[in-house]
Amino acid sequence: MALENLQPLTYGIISAAFAIGTCSIFLRLYCRLRHQSFGRDDVVAIILLFVNGMQQMILYIFLHYGCGLHSSQLSSHQRDQITKWLFVEEVFYMFVHWTIKQAFLRFYLRLSPDRSFQIKVFGTMALNTLFTITNWLLAFLQCRPLGAIFHPAEYPNAQCLSTYVVMMVPTGLNIITDIIILTLPIPTVMRLQMSNQRKVAVLGVMCFGALSVVTALCRFDVQRQLIADPDTAYVLGQMIIVAAIEIEIAVVAVNLPALKTLFTKLVGSSSGDSANGAHRLSDYIKQGSNAAGPKKNESRLSRASLQIHELLSANLTGSEEELLRQTGGKANITVTTNVDVASERANSEYLADIGFPPIVSQHPKNHVEA
Repeated sequence: MALENLQPLTYGIISAAFAIGTCSIFLRLYCRLRHQSFGRDDVVAIILLFVNGMQQMILYIFLHYGCGLHSSQLSSHQRDQITKWLFVEEVFYMFVHWTIKQAFLRFYLRLSPDRSFQIKVFGTMALNTLFTITNWLLAFLQCRPLGAIFHPAEYPNAQCLSTYVVMMVPTGLNIITDIIILTLPIPTVMRLQMSNQRKVAVLGVMCFGALSVVTALCRFDVQRQLIADPDTAYVLGQMIIVAAIEIEIAVVAVNLPALKTLFTKLVGSSSGDSANGAHRLSDYIKQGSNAAGPKKNESRLSRASLQIHELLSANLTGSEEELLRQTGGKANITVTTNVDVASERANSEYLADIGFPPIVSQHPKNHVEA
């Protein structure tokens, strides 16, 4: 049997979802600042923090005016306020989606320096903006005059678009951009020089947002009910739950790649992980330098040198790492690696953010001499 009052359930679900989404933003910023990799996409994440807070406030306002209760239990003032805030939500909801998608796309600019890929990213940004403007135009031009939206009885001759068009088209456009954004980095990730298992792990982190698409598809059914069912306030209680889950899943998906380094530190990774191998090799190099009694100017490695050592270690095979272990990283071990330095350097920033080895455009060849 359906609940007669959805408000307690709605309050609980949207509050928990908002808490998870907000925590993911703060953790993202912590990870980026800790690893000194703060970028423009993180600026968009800060903007998203405030935008998401305003979206949550609108949902609470809906509940304050009686959404989740049956319309027959509400006063005319409450019903009027719900109608007004429903229009506000239509407009602001599009801006929330635009902000989330821009944060995704800004992050993608770190993924690869390839010109064609970056053009696709900027093109998707333009498409996202175009769809948002289209949705706003639908909202503002759905009735002429605009006042007919709020007081239809006062404008019997008003010209209004179909409710199905006004409600379904924006959701459809959002799903289209979601799918484009989720599939955009797949070809680039597939070119990573790593095992298929790790490629799947990267794609799993980046495609977590697919759950948001699934939730958006559920939104179609709730919108259909909202159009057909005269009990608007009660159906809006369901819509609030779906909208909150959809938005917060998307927020977590935006921040998840940046949190990969935090998860790696908490749960660790396998001994064969090339990222961990990078740290181990750095330790061997430091130990070897100390054992050999380096000169004063050679006793400290610059940050650039450490990055080079990490890039070299990411290309070592298991047998070469074992050789380093057996010798204790002494100075008589020489590792020579042929790499595409430009490609390594351009991609190292992104891969450091998500805790995976760098993209290598040419297969490196390693040679170890004892």
